[in-house]
Amino acid sequence: MPTFRKAGKKSTSYELLNNNVDYGTRQVDRMPAAYCDRASPYRDRVDFSDRTKRVCRSNNAGTVTPFYLCACKVIFVGDVATGKSSLVNRFCHEIFDAEYRGTIGVDFEVEKFKVLGHSYSLQIWDTAGHERFKCISQAYYRNANVVVVVFDLTRAESLLNARRWLDEALKVNLPGVLKFLVGTKKDLLVNESSCLTDVEKEAIAMSSDLHAEFWTVSAQTGENVTKLFQRVTALAFDSAVQRLMEPNNPMVHPSGNSLLNLYFLKKDEKDKKLKRCSFCKIN
Repeated sequence: MPTFRKAGKKSTSYELLNNNVDYGTRQVDRMPAAYCDRASPYRDRVDFSDRTKRVCRSNNAGTVTPFYLCACKVIFVGDVATGKSSLVNRFCHEIFDAEYRGTIGVDFEVEKFKVLGHSYSLQIWDTAGHERFKCISQAYYRNANVVVVVFDLTRAESLLNARRWLDEALKVNLPGVLKFLVGTKKDLLVNESSCLTDVEKEAIAMSSDLHAEFWTVSAQTGENVTKLFQRVTALAFDSAVQRLMEPNNPMVHPSGNSLLNLYFLKKDEKDKKLKRCSFCKIN
């Protein structure tokens, strides 16, 4: 699949990026591997849970029982110029623009996936790193399912600020949020050997402390970009199915429009409650 970047500073056209990156598809049939097992609190989730696979499995007739899952909200936070927008644009639009201007407030993208045969959407919220937009960005932190803290592998200070960004995001969210610590601009690292840089070593130690999964990516070359998003999607889908199967939480709906089924289910419960109240008033 071709990938493009801006031809020049003042140009509005894009030129083809010459690389051999496999961008894959939006279809996930197996749990993608973590970037580094020892830097992941989800290392034991090497596959979808048995419960998730059982729910998504086809019946004897070869059809899959439909169920409704809300879209997964993923927020990207981090210092300004760490490459949050470049990372999102590389995955969503397959473009890389080295002259990209900073995000004002927040940008929003929706990506649709097919996970184990079921539709699942990511709502990707790319928040601004500028201090003057902090109040605007924080308004979009709520109800997140995944928090991705982005830092620049060539700027150690951006890693030091990662803890603060994560704490601010978690303040307005419930426990159980999936957490990722992602180092960008891997292509700019001077160290060409397989040895880890000092910043990477510190990031791995911090990811263990934050209970976040560590990744390194490059928006320019595309390295690990698709793998990261597929991993986020698979873990979020598995967690969503687990929550859906908790007691007193209706999971499987009749065939047809899931949103309408959910609406009528709630409407029936409301009507029953009104009838009980009316009966009490009459008697």
